[in-house]
Amino acid sequence: MDITMQIIIQAIGILGILASVIAFQTKKHNQILLFKTLNEFLFAIQYFLLGAYTGMAMNLVGCVRNTFLTKQVEKGKKTTATVTIFSILFIVFGIFTWSGFKSILIMVAKVLSTVAYGNKNTSLVRVIILLTSIGWLTYNVCVFSIAGVLCEAFTIVSVIVGIIRFDIIPYIKQKNHILINQIQR
Repeated sequence: MDITMQIIIQAIGILGILASVIAFQTKKHNQILLFKTLNEFLFAIQYFLLGAYTGMAMNLVGCVRNTFLTKQVEKGKKTTATVTIFSILFIVFGIFTWSGFKSILIMVAKVLSTVAYGNKNTSLVRVIILLTSIGWLTYNVCVFSIAGVLCEAFTIVSVIVGIIRFDIIPYIKQKNHILINQIQR
Protein backbone atom coordinates (compact mmCIF):
# COMPACT_ATOMS: atom_id res chain seq x y z
CA MET A 1 0.00 0.00 0.00
CA ASP A 2 1.48 3.34 -1.00
CA ILE A 3 2.11 6.21 1.41
CA THR A 4 -0.68 8.42 -0.01
CA MET A 5 -3.26 5.72 0.68
CA GLN A 6 -1.87 5.17 4.18
CA ILE A 7 -2.20 8.90 4.89
CA ILE A 8 -5.80 8.91 3.63
CA ILE A 9 -6.66 5.87 5.75
CA GLN A 10 -5.18 7.40 8.90
CA ALA A 11 -6.84 10.79 8.16
CA ILE A 12 -10.24 9.08 8.12
CA GLY A 13 -9.36 7.64 11.51
CA ILE A 14 -8.41 11.07 12.83
CA LEU A 15 -11.87 12.37 11.92
CA GLY A 16 -13.27 9.37 13.80
CA ILE A 17 -11.16 10.34 16.81
CA LEU A 18 -12.68 13.82 16.88
CA ALA A 19 -16.20 12.41 16.78
CA SER A 20 -15.45 10.02 19.65
CA VAL A 21 -13.86 12.67 21.87
CA ILE A 22 -16.80 15.03 21.31
CA ALA A 23 -19.29 12.24 22.13
CA PHE A 24 -18.24 11.93 25.75
CA GLN A 25 -18.11 15.65 26.37
CA THR A 26 -21.87 15.89 25.84
CA LYS A 27 -24.50 15.37 28.52
CA LYS A 28 -27.37 13.90 26.54
CA HIS A 29 -27.77 10.31 25.44
CA ASN A 30 -28.80 11.23 21.88
CA GLN A 31 -25.76 13.50 21.46
CA ILE A 32 -23.41 10.78 22.69
CA LEU A 33 -24.90 8.32 20.19
CA LEU A 34 -24.92 10.82 17.31
CA PHE A 35 -21.17 11.38 17.61
CA LYS A 36 -20.47 7.69 18.32
CA THR A 37 -22.38 6.81 15.13
CA LEU A 38 -20.20 9.21 13.16
CA ASN A 39 -17.14 7.73 14.86
CA GLU A 40 -18.18 4.18 14.04
CA PHE A 41 -18.99 5.00 10.42
CA LEU A 42 -15.61 6.64 9.84
CA PHE A 43 -13.78 3.74 11.44
CA ALA A 44 -15.82 1.24 9.39
CA ILE A 45 -14.41 2.94 6.29
CA GLN A 46 -10.90 2.89 7.73
CA TYR A 47 -11.09 -0.77 8.74
CA PHE A 48 -12.36 -1.71 5.27
CA LEU A 49 -9.38 0.05 3.69
CA LEU A 50 -7.04 -1.73 6.13
CA GLY A 51 -8.62 -5.12 5.37
CA ALA A 52 -9.83 -5.39 8.99
CA TYR A 53 -13.26 -6.74 8.12
CA THR A 54 -14.37 -7.72 11.63
CA GLY A 55 -13.88 -4.13 12.79
CA MET A 56 -15.66 -2.84 9.70
CA ALA A 57 -18.66 -5.15 10.14
CA MET A 58 -18.95 -4.43 13.85
CA ASN A 59 -18.89 -0.69 13.28
CA LEU A 60 -21.49 -0.77 10.49
CA VAL A 61 -23.84 -2.83 12.66
CA GLY A 62 -23.04 -0.38 15.48
CA CYS A 63 -24.26 2.54 13.36
CA VAL A 64 -27.61 0.83 12.82
CA ARG A 65 -27.79 -0.14 16.51
CA ASN A 66 -27.13 3.43 17.61
CA THR A 67 -29.97 4.72 15.43
CA PHE A 68 -32.47 2.24 16.89
CA LEU A 69 -31.37 2.78 20.50
CA THR A 70 -31.38 6.58 20.19
CA LYS A 71 -35.02 6.55 19.09
CA GLN A 72 -36.07 4.05 21.73
CA VAL A 73 -34.36 5.86 24.60
CA GLU A 74 -35.75 9.25 23.45
CA LYS A 75 -39.28 7.79 23.47
CA GLY A 76 -38.76 6.12 26.85
CA LYS A 77 -39.30 2.65 25.37
CA LYS A 78 -37.71 -0.54 26.65
CA THR A 79 -34.53 -1.47 24.82
CA THR A 80 -34.17 -5.08 25.99
CA ALA A 81 -35.22 -6.68 22.69
CA THR A 82 -33.02 -4.34 20.63
CA VAL A 83 -30.04 -4.92 22.92
CA THR A 84 -30.53 -8.69 22.65
CA ILE A 85 -30.93 -8.68 18.85
CA PHE A 86 -27.89 -6.49 18.24
CA SER A 87 -25.79 -8.42 20.75
CA ILE A 88 -26.58 -11.61 18.83
CA LEU A 89 -25.78 -9.84 15.54
CA PHE A 90 -22.39 -8.75 16.88
CA ILE A 91 -21.58 -12.31 17.89
CA VAL A 92 -22.71 -13.68 14.50
CA PHE A 93 -20.74 -11.04 12.55
CA GLY A 94 -17.74 -11.73 14.77
CA ILE A 95 -17.93 -15.44 13.93
CA PHE A 96 -18.36 -14.86 10.18
CA THR A 97 -15.47 -12.40 10.02
CA TRP A 98 -13.33 -14.36 12.50
CA SER A 99 -9.66 -13.46 12.49
CA GLY A 100 -8.41 -14.90 15.76
CA PHE A 101 -8.36 -13.68 19.34
CA LYS A 102 -8.73 -10.05 18.30
CA SER A 103 -12.23 -10.85 17.03
CA ILE A 104 -13.30 -11.90 20.53
CA LEU A 105 -12.13 -8.57 21.91
CA ILE A 106 -14.45 -6.55 19.74
CA MET A 107 -17.36 -8.97 19.96
CA VAL A 108 -17.32 -8.55 23.74
CA ALA A 109 -16.76 -4.79 23.43
CA LYS A 110 -19.69 -4.40 21.02
CA VAL A 111 -22.04 -6.46 23.20
CA LEU A 112 -21.09 -4.38 26.25
CA SER A 113 -21.46 -1.10 24.36
CA THR A 114 -24.89 -2.26 23.17
CA VAL A 115 -25.92 -2.74 26.79
CA ALA A 116 -24.51 0.71 27.59
CA TYR A 117 -26.19 2.54 24.73
CA GLY A 118 -29.49 0.84 25.52
CA ASN A 119 -29.47 2.54 28.91
CA LYS A 120 -30.47 6.19 29.23
CA ASN A 121 -28.24 6.63 32.30
CA THR A 122 -25.27 8.47 30.76
CA SER A 123 -23.14 7.79 33.85
CA LEU A 124 -23.46 4.07 33.21
CA VAL A 125 -22.82 4.61 29.49
CA ARG A 126 -19.52 6.33 30.25
CA VAL A 127 -18.32 3.65 32.71
CA ILE A 128 -19.09 0.75 30.35
CA ILE A 129 -17.53 2.53 27.37
CA LEU A 130 -14.38 3.03 29.42
CA LEU A 131 -14.16 -0.78 29.60
CA THR A 132 -14.98 -1.37 25.93
CA SER A 133 -12.36 1.14 24.82
CA ILE A 134 -9.67 -1.09 26.31
CA GLY A 135 -10.80 -3.95 24.04
CA TRP A 136 -10.85 -1.68 20.99
CA LEU A 137 -7.42 -0.29 21.90
CA THR A 138 -6.02 -3.83 21.85
CA TYR A 139 -7.80 -4.64 18.55
CA ASN A 140 -6.40 -1.49 16.93
CA VAL A 141 -2.87 -2.45 17.97
CA CYS A 142 -3.42 -5.89 16.38
CA VAL A 143 -4.64 -4.46 13.03
CA PHE A 144 -2.08 -1.62 12.96
CA SER A 145 -4.67 1.16 13.04
CA ILE A 146 -2.62 4.07 14.33
CA ALA A 147 -5.65 6.35 14.30
CA GLY A 148 -7.65 3.63 16.06
CA VAL A 149 -5.09 3.36 18.85
CA LEU A 150 -5.05 7.14 19.21
CA CYS A 151 -8.84 7.22 19.11
CA GLU A 152 -9.20 4.78 21.97
CA ALA A 153 -6.49 6.54 23.98
CA PHE A 154 -8.27 9.87 23.50
CA THR A 155 -11.66 8.23 24.11
CA ILE A 156 -10.43 6.77 27.40
CA VAL A 157 -9.20 10.22 28.47
CA SER A 158 -12.43 11.86 27.24
CA VAL A 159 -14.59 9.33 29.11
CA ILE A 160 -12.60 9.89 32.31
CA VAL A 161 -12.96 13.67 31.92
CA GLY A 162 -16.70 13.19 31.23
CA ILE A 163 -17.06 11.03 34.36
CA ILE A 164 -15.34 13.72 36.42
CA ARG A 165 -17.32 16.62 34.85
CA PHE A 166 -20.78 15.09 34.69
CA ASP A 167 -20.77 12.46 37.44
CA ILE A 168 -18.19 13.04 40.18
CA ILE A 169 -18.17 16.86 40.47
CA PRO A 170 -22.00 17.19 40.50
CA TYR A 171 -22.18 14.39 43.09
CA ILE A 172 -19.63 16.12 45.33
CA LYS A 173 -21.41 19.48 44.93
CA GLN A 174 -24.72 17.88 45.85
CA LYS A 175 -23.25 16.19 48.93
CA ASN A 176 -21.50 19.42 49.98
CA HIS A 177 -24.75 21.37 49.55
CA ILE A 178 -26.60 18.89 51.77
CA LEU A 179 -23.82 19.02 54.36
CA ILE A 180 -23.81 22.87 54.39
CA ASN A 181 -27.59 22.93 54.82
CA GLN A 182 -27.35 20.50 57.76
CA ILE A 183 -24.62 22.58 59.40
CA GLN A 184 -26.63 25.80 59.03
CA ARG A 185 -29.66 24.30 60.83
